[in-house]
Amino acid sequence: MERLYRHPRIIIAVILLITAVFASQFPRMELDNNNFRFVPENDPSRIETEAIDEDFGSQVIILIGLERSFDSIFDSDFLGRVHEFDERLQGLDNIDTVSSIVSTDYITSRGDSIVVEQLVPGDFAGNDEEIVAIKQRVRSWDLYDRTLISDDEKSTQVLVSLDLKTEEAGSTESLAVLDDIRVISGEIFTDGTKVYLAGLPVFSSDINSAMKKDLRTLIPLVVITVLAILFFSFRRSIAIVLPLSTVVIATIWSIGAMPLFGVRLSVLSTVLPVILVAVGSAYGIHVITHYLDDRADGKVLTKRDHEQLIFELIRKIGKPVALAALTTFAGFVSFCFTSVLPIREFGFFSSFGVFASFIVSMTFIPSVLLVRGPRPLSRNRKKSDRPVDGEAAFSADPLSDAIADAFTGVTRKKRIVVTCSIVLILFSCYSIPKLIIDNVLVEYFRGDADVS
Repeated sequence: MERLYRHPRIIIAVILLITAVFASQFPRMELDNNNFRFVPENDPSRIETEAIDEDFGSQVIILIGLERSFDSIFDSDFLGRVHEFDERLQGLDNIDTVSSIVSTDYITSRGDSIVVEQLVPGDFAGNDEEIVAIKQRVRSWDLYDRTLISDDEKSTQVLVSLDLKTEEAGSTESLAVLDDIRVISGEIFTDGTKVYLAGLPVFSSDINSAMKKDLRTLIPLVVITVLAILFFSFRRSIAIVLPLSTVVIATIWSIGAMPLFGVRLSVLSTVLPVILVAVGSAYGIHVITHYLDDRADGKVLTKRDHEQLIFELIRKIGKPVALAALTTFAGFVSFCFTSVLPIREFGFFSSFGVFASFIVSMTFIPSVLLVRGPRPLSRNRKKSDRPVDGEAAFSADPLSDAIADAFTGVTRKKRIVVTCSIVLILFSCYSIPKLIIDNVLVEYFRGDADVS
């Protein structure tokens, strides 16, 4: 083992190189929150849906609502804008059909013949006679009434069918179409018309946006929280920077590995950085805590003595830290055996992240300490706290003392602790059968979220 740590600079360089490789994959990361991915590939409902798609075509629909609260939709200028909107949508990639009030056919019978003509004539001028005729057509056909046109005649709907399978509702292709629709609608409807979008691609897009927003908030929040805890616990730069750096490196490895395997971020996997920072930091804390304890006597060490101290540290904590990592690894790896693909992906990359956190903590931190050498540690204590003969050079950790006192006080009340534990266990056993499985993704978000 000592031979491994004889070259600390090489270890640091290799870890940083691997980190750079994984970090380079971040631009290739994509989001995918298609509900279809939560259904196992061999599930009968999925197989039947795929068969229906194969026989009858695409089921991926984007609904576009156009609302003119200030005027009727039966206006020549507005219908001209809808006509332009319709034509530009039909020119987009991955578009199967576009159905709007200006492109919909009206079928009637005249004698023994069937007549097919446009619901809104191409030469529509917007006079009263034409408006009355169109209204009569719409109201006489249930397929159009309250579908293409609202009751108050101030809203209309455009249905866009994508040339994609149902399982591709959240794909980059469908989201690209959605982005184009937003751009085109913004360019055409500049008269105050409100544009509303709905459908599975819209839902996936909104979830992606919410996830990005949450990640920009949650990751800095958890990093700041961990930094604050490390600062108040140790008040030494190496004890703050090294444990946090290890989990940051491990998180980069875990997330960066996803594009290499062709895996996209889902609702579940986006919480991975937060979990790894919270869980993985423990291993680095173990290493640095024991290192500080071993140097608590404040003795000035030679380079050789300092190396031996670190080698002995690794031998001492290697087994307990490995066992702690192993149990956590086993918990996450169990998710890999589920039939639900997003959960399986989460299990694989979370367990890989835990493994990476352990490896980096046991190699990177000791290597940095070896390179740093036996430099004196900052004492961060008051002059009045200077030790006397035989006393440790560092004052006791107030946080550790507070935690120890709290748990000591609790354990003294044995009967109360045992009674409360039994009550909680019984309550849990009673409540478990009452669990309800609910996989409506929209309910993952607050009621005031954009996706709702």
